[in-house]
Amino acid sequence: MDVKPRKSPHQARAKVTVDAIVEATTQVLLEDGYDRFTTARAAERAGVSVGSLYQYFPNKAALGSAVVDRCCKNFLAAFEDALAGRRRDTLSECIRAIIDVTLISHRLTPELHKVVLDLAPRIGVAEKTEYVSRTATRAIETMLQEHAEEIAPDIDIATAATVIETILEALAHRAVLAHPAQLQGESLPKEATRLVTNYLLRTG
Repeated sequence: MDVKPRKSPHQARAKVTVDAIVEATTQVLLEDGYDRFTTARAAERAGVSVGSLYQYFPNKAALGSAVVDRCCKNFLAAFEDALAGRRRDTLSECIRAIIDVTLISHRLTPELHKVVLDLAPRIGVAEKTEYVSRTATRAIETMLQEHAEEIAPDIDIATAATVIETILEALAHRAVLAHPAQLQGESLPKEATRLVTNYLLRTG
């Protein structure tokens, strides 16, 4: 399955066109689902001709891949921003920051998150979401290294980073798919912060 774009936009006008196509694709996927989604619907929603769409994307799988790619990039940017400049914060404050960005990113667009979860493996781009997990894990490990003096000495930091990323990913996915109401308040991020912080902290 060919999911690569035909070409990348270089001029400002072309970039605007591609952005409009990807945004239109996102909207149509949310409304119709992938099975009913067509390139013609995406082009119509974007206000471009099908021919213009095909200049950049060869098929609907490539459009779906572009949506997954944008969602992954947006999440990583928000995740890395949440940890930027936090060296003076406590470990608990850093943990809360990454929990907030993980849960809030899903809270804002739970339907889109469901689309990405279903679509990435279906069109053969699961490596994009796997890359997000690996990158987030590395960012968490770096943060833990910076707060190593607060962490129990028997904890392996690299392993802890993997455990934390796995917990947060599973928590966010499960909440989005089965308990979306839990994403609306303070209770879930508060309890998740307590869970992770208590796991890491020195006990004496």
